[in-house]
Amino acid sequence: MKTMRTKIENIWDTFYESDLKKFGILHRRYSVEMIPDGFIAMRFPDRTRCIAFRISCEKQKIDKLNDLIEIKCEILKDETQPDKYLLVFTLLDNTLISIFAVLCEDLFQSVFRTDKEDELIQSLKNRFIKWKELFSIAKGGGLSDELQIGLYGELTMLKKLIEVTHKNSKSLSIWTGPEAGIRDFENGSCALEVKTSHGHNHQKIKISSERQLDTNLLDKLFLFHLSFEKRNSSENTLNHLIEKLFSILNDDEEAKQDFKRKLHLTGWFEHQKELYSNTSYFVRNENFYHVANNFPRIEENELRKGVGDLKYSIILSSDTEPYTTNLNTIIQNFDLK
Repeated sequence: MKTMRTKIENIWDTFYESDLKKFGILHRRYSVEMIPDGFIAMRFPDRTRCIAFRISCEKQKIDKLNDLIEIKCEILKDETQPDKYLLVFTLLDNTLISIFAVLCEDLFQSVFRTDKEDELIQSLKNRFIKWKELFSIAKGGGLSDELQIGLYGELTMLKKLIEVTHKNSKSLSIWTGPEAGIRDFENGSCALEVKTSHGHNHQKIKISSERQLDTNLLDKLFLFHLSFEKRNSSENTLNHLIEKLFSILNDDEEAKQDFKRKLHLTGWFEHQKELYSNTSYFVRNENFYHVANNFPRIEENELRKGVGDLKYSIILSSDTEPYTTNLNTIIQNFDLK
C-alpha cells in the first residue's frame, strides 16, 4: 500500500526546507473556510512541527492539554496580532510525525464550525482524551484481538457500501465508529451496528451499552452480524482488507485521505502493519437484521432508576430470523442510492 502524505505534512515539508533564519513560529492558515483561526505551523530555529489556534485570552486553563508526553501545549504571544495569542501544540517525538499529522487533520475537522472560544478549548480537551489512547496504541503493542476483529467487521460493511453504491465520500461520512459514535454507521435518524463473533459461540454477540440497540430516537436501526473463523495465516488479514479498500477508492484522493484519517482514529497505523500480517478471518456466516418490535434487546427506558452502563449478550437464533433484511434495504434507508 502506497504511503500517502497529508496536506499538513506537505506544508510542514515546505516550512522545513525553507532557508529562513528566524526565531519564532511560521504558520499558514489551515483553511479560509474554517471559522476559528487554525494554523499549520513550525517553530524556528529548531524546526519542530506544530499546529496553532489564535485565541483572545492568555489565561486559558490548558493543564489537561499537557497530559501527553508526546506533545507540548502552550500559549504564546501572536507576533502578527499584538492583542491576540496562539495556542500552540508542538510535537516532541519525531517518530510520530505521520500520526500527528492525521490527528491534527481530525482536530481541525472537529472544530471547523466552532464559533465560540470556550467551545473551541473544550472541544480540544475532549479530543485529547482520544489522542492519549491512540498514542498509547501507536507506541505500544497495537490493537487488541477484540479491536482487530471489530475493525475487520466495520471495514467489511464499509467495503460493501462503497462497492455497491460507488459513493465513496458519503459511505465514509456515515462510518461513525472511529469517531466514538454510539453506533458504527449513522446518517440522520438511521443507524447500523456491526457485531462480530468467532469461536464456539459464533451466534452470540455482545452489546456494550443500553443505548446501542435502543430505537427510541431513531427511525430505523439495523444490525450486521459477521461470524468468523480465525486462523494463523496471511490470506484474509486486516491489512489485506484495508489495501482492498484503498484500491477501490483508487483516484479519489479526498476519500483516501478521509479513510486514512478514520483508520488512525481506530488505532490502526502503518508502522504496525506487521502485527496484523498473520491473523486471517474467514466468514462463516453473515446476516442483516432490522432491529424493531420484539427483537431481543434492552432499551434505556426499560431500566430501573439508577441502573446504567449495562452490558449484555444476545443469541441470534430462530427467534431473530423474522427480522432479517438485506443490504439493498439498508442502502435505501441510508439514502445511498
